[in-house]
Amino acid sequence: MNTISDYIKLFIQDRKVYCEDVTVQSYIFYLGRFTKWLDSDDFDLLNKQTLRDYIYSLRYRMKNTSIATNYRPVKAFCKWLYQEDYLDKDITIGVKLPKKDAAIVEPLTDQEVHQIDDTIINKSVNKHIALRNYCIFHLALDCGLRRKEIVQLRRMDIKSDRLIIHNAKNNKDRIVLLPRFLYFSLRNYYNESHYSHDHVKNESKIVFLDFYDIEPITLNTIKCFYQDLKTLSGIDRIHGHLCRHTFATSFLQYGGDMEKLRLFMGHSDYEILKNYLHLSLIYPDVYKIDDIFFN
Repeated sequence: MNTISDYIKLFIQDRKVYCEDVTVQSYIFYLGRFTKWLDSDDFDLLNKQTLRDYIYSLRYRMKNTSIATNYRPVKAFCKWLYQEDYLDKDITIGVKLPKKDAAIVEPLTDQEVHQIDDTIINKSVNKHIALRNYCIFHLALDCGLRRKEIVQLRRMDIKSDRLIIHNAKNNKDRIVLLPRFLYFSLRNYYNESHYSHDHVKNESKIVFLDFYDIEPITLNTIKCFYQDLKTLSGIDRIHGHLCRHTFATSFLQYGGDMEKLRLFMGHSDYEILKNYLHLSLIYPDVYKIDDIFFN
């Protein structure tokens, strides 16, 4: 009889066909955590009670949101086993997770955005990095881009009034409006980083480059940028996804509709957007995004 590890290998091979590398690595990590907790490779141990015991073991070690993150790959694996006829029944049915943490994400205000802009402009290591980080921050704040989408942004994707986002979450493409002020900032940064050095023109099609304008930035570059920004600005809650939250909340607060927001943010349905609708009602002083979204 095959072991749990044998089936995990088959599952990972299946996911590699259509999932991105980061998703595959996530499956490997969280399934590895599950099997370590199980402390056995016996396939017969996979049942509803085992899943419930695993969830219970996580309850006093992490928040409910983190429990869901840990369990989701295990659930996907078990459903795959059933779909491929390795299990006689779907053992995930009836297995419940704890309720989501009741945490409200407070969007950024105009004053906080001005404070962050001032920090980026005046406390960066040089003016060139300041311009790069200013663009990164406002692409998340004023266009609602995810970190990965910023990292992958190419010069050919930038038009005078819009961005074309390729291979976003779930491999979807979409179009996002681009404020004029941000278009000029992006153009200036690109010209500085790709053309202004005497030694050689940088041929990279990727917009954002590292400190030396040699290699494209990574997700870790943006993570470190926000960590530094927390310390320098004094706004402890600042992070990339807060900027997306602020964008969505602002869009609804100042007159945008749910369908356009869904398209701009790349969501498949309205479920997550309902949270932003709630925030727009209780935070009327949220930072106002550019008028291009309301014309």
